Amino acid sequence: MSKDKIIILVDNVPGEGLLNSWGFSAYVETSEYRILFDADTNPNVLRYNIDALGININNLSFCVLSHHHGDHYGGFQYIGSVLPGIKIYVPTDSSEYLRGWGLDPIVVSQPMRISDDIWLTGTLKSWRWGISEQALAIYVKDRGLIVLVGCSHPGVDRLAEVARKISGKDIYLVIGGFHSPSRESLDNLAKISKFISPCHCSGEHAKEYVRKRYPEKFFPARTGTIITL
Repeated sequence: MSKDKIIILVDNVPGEGLLNSWGFSAYVETSEYRILFDADTNPNVLRYNIDALGININNLSFCVLSHHHGDHYGGFQYIGSVLPGIKIYVPTDSSEYLRGWGLDPIVVSQPMRISDDIWLTGTLKSWRWGISEQALAIYVKDRGLIVLVGCSHPGVDRLAEVARKISGKDIYLVIGGFHSPSRESLDNLAKISKFISPCHCSGEHAKEYVRKRYPEKFFPARTGTIITL
């Protein structure tokens, strides 16, 4: 039986018995790796939910930061205090604050293959704001590619397409913040992904659009959601 799963540690939408704030964080577990993707805004919120969900944070293999905004990196201060020296893959732009918190930043400018089944898109920049961002892609046997995004400033469809291209795999699920995407962007995403899970900064309009236009693809998620793959 597959051990692959995703747990939404923090999202804007609360989950019963858990804390939440404006931010995003997801824990990913495979048979080989334990990964923390983003870390919310508040170290105390992240710590509380990790404990409440029964996750052994000491087993983390590495971390990934989608982009250098506080609602995605804030909780890494807690991670650095309990796991000093842990590797964190980051997009371009300064990451010395993470080193100051005890983490070991590895800058990913170009697409990177971490293992046979795990890729990073490398840094993409948004055309409007010039924000540097990356996505994490994990291949799950008998399912397909899982793409995790933070805020998708360069475009969620663009990040997903890069993940599909560098991995050579069909996309099963795209999950995370879509940053108030256009309908065109969501339509593009629907063409290449079996399931779509807008969280965090996606906005209710994006959730409602996917829910109504692509009901067979819409997968709701919030703080505490556990996706077993």
